[in-house]
Amino acid sequence: MLSSSLNLPFPAYLKRFHLSDSDYCNCGGIGTALHYATECILTVYCHMRKSALNFEQEWLKRVANNLVSRHKIRGIVKFISENRDLFRPP
Repeated sequence: MLSSSLNLPFPAYLKRFHLSDSDYCNCGGIGTALHYATECILTVYCHMRKSALNFEQEWLKRVANNLVSRHKIRGIVKFISENRDLFRPP
C-alpha cells in the first residue's frame, strides 16, 4: 500500500520528474511517502514507527499486510489530498 501510494504528488517525486523545483515538504523534510508516514510534523497524528534502514523492505511488507497500518496510510493520503496547500514546498 505504501509503495502504491508513491504515485501521489509528493514533492520528492514531483521534483524527480521535473514537475516541481523543490523536493521539500513544508515542514522542511524531504517529501517522500515514508517521510509523511513516519516523521512529518504535519501528519504526526498517524505516524508509524520507522524501521532501521537495513530492515526497510521488510518493514514495508509488514506495513502493507497490516490492517491498522493500511488504515493509517489511507488517512495520510486523504489528509494530504484535502490539504494540498499545507504540503507545498516552502
